Order: sequence, then C-alpha cells, then structure tokens
Amino acid sequence: MSKRPKMLASTIRDLIAPVVRTCPKECGIVSISEVEVSTDYAYATIYVSALQEPKRALEYLESRLHDLQKSLSNLHRKHIPMLRFRIDPRGEKGGRIEELLNTLS
Repeated sequence: MSKRPKMLASTIRDLIAPVVRTCPKECGIVSISEVEVSTDYAYATIYVSALQEPKRALEYLESRLHDLQKSLSNLHRKHIPMLRFRIDPRGEKGGRIEELLNTLS
C-alpha cells in the first residue's frame, strides 16, 4: 500500500472512532482493528472487533453508514471511498485457538 491510501485510512479511522465509541453497551468494548483503502480509492474497509456482540456492533455501525459517508465528503477529495464494515476475523480465530489449547490441559 502506498503512502496516500495509508494516510487516508488514518483519516477515516479518526472520523469513525467517535461513532465506534457510541456502540450499544451490550457489544462490550468495540474497536477498529484496521482500515484498508483500496489503491483506486473506491472502497475503505473498516475491520472492527467487539468483546461481546460483534454482529450487533456491525449492525449499529452499518446503521450509521449514511452519516459517516456524508462526513467523508467534507474531506474535499476527488475520490471519496465507499465505506464497508467487516468483523475482524482475527479475534474469533484467537478465541478458537485459546479454546483448543485449554482442551489440551
């Protein structure tokens, strides 16, 4: 990834972070684990993790998508990426590995 998509990814993270903090309490702690911007700036994929209800957190963030997309238009860029939210699979894999290790002891 070149420097420009990384800089835009950082800006997108900063714009979305306040909304992530307003996720419903039943989701537990919700965080942005990664933001990937495609090289053609068409898409920005935001990977999120939640301690308790990741699907609920994803639903909440997707419900705020219109407002978030609108806030990106204030960046005054030629290409504004479409936002997509995904659950970060690394958290689930880590939990599964821990579960397997516990069965060995």
